[in-house]
Amino acid sequence: MLPDKRRKRIVKLVNDADRVTVEELTEEFGVSGATIRRDLASLAEDGLIERFHGGALPVSGRQTGHTRAGETVTNPSGKRAIAERAVDELSDDDAVFFDTGPTTMEVAKVLPESLSLLVATNSPENAFELRETCGDVKVVGDSLRRTSDALVGPSAESYLRKTNFDVVFLETDAIQSDGGLSVSNEDEARIKSLLCDGGRLVILVADGSKVGRQSFREFAEVDDVDVFVTDVPLNDDMRAVFERAGVQVHDDMLLTG
Repeated sequence: MLPDKRRKRIVKLVNDADRVTVEELTEEFGVSGATIRRDLASLAEDGLIERFHGGALPVSGRQTGHTRAGETVTNPSGKRAIAERAVDELSDDDAVFFDTGPTTMEVAKVLPESLSLLVATNSPENAFELRETCGDVKVVGDSLRRTSDALVGPSAESYLRKTNFDVVFLETDAIQSDGGLSVSNEDEARIKSLLCDGGRLVILVADGSKVGRQSFREFAEVDDVDVFVTDVPLNDDMRAVFERAGVQVHDDMLLTG
C-alpha cells in the first residue's frame, strides 16, 4: 500500500476507534513499527491526529469543534460558562490576546461592551467577532492552518516576542496528567509558548474533555499559566497538579454559574 493511502486509512481508523496503538497499526498494515511512527509523526504535524506514547488519538480540535464555518461546536453550554467566568478577569484598558479556538471564540462573544480593550489574535474568526465589540483588532500571522484556522509563522512569533499583554486567553489540545500542556502542531506550539511568556495574566480556558489527555508537542507547563477556567470538577490528582503550581482554578462552571 502506498504511504499516502496508508496514512488516509490510519486517520480513519484513529477517528473511528478514538485510540489506536502502534502495535495495532503494524498488524493492520503489515509494516514495521518505525514506518508507523513516521506515519504518525507526519499526520500529527499536519494536524490530522494527536500522538501519545505508543499510539494516536483523534485531533481534539475536531472532537470539540474549532469554530470553522459549517462546523458544529460541541459542549456549547460548557464553553459559554467558561467564557462568562473568564471575562471577569478583565479590566478597562487591558491589552488582551485571544488564542485560536472555540472557547476563546466564546470569550470574544461575551466581552462586556463597557470595557475599553486593546485586542490582538491569531484567529481570523476571533478577529471578526472581536471587531463587533472592540473595533480595531490586531491580527498576527503569516499562514493559515487548514485544520484549526490558526495563523502561524515567523512574523507572528517575532511580534509576540516583542509584545507584552495584560491578559492572554490561552487554549490547548491537552492537559497532561503531569501538568504539561500540549497541541498537535509544532507551529501552534511555538505561538502558544510565546503567549505564555508574554502575558502578565495567562488564563487557560479549556473544557473537561482536554483534561488528562496528551498531544504531540508540549509547549508549556501548568505553572506557566495563572488562572484555569473549566466546566467540570477536577479530580483530586489533577487539582493537586494545579495547586502545586499555584494556579487559581475555577471549575464546575456549569453547576456554579
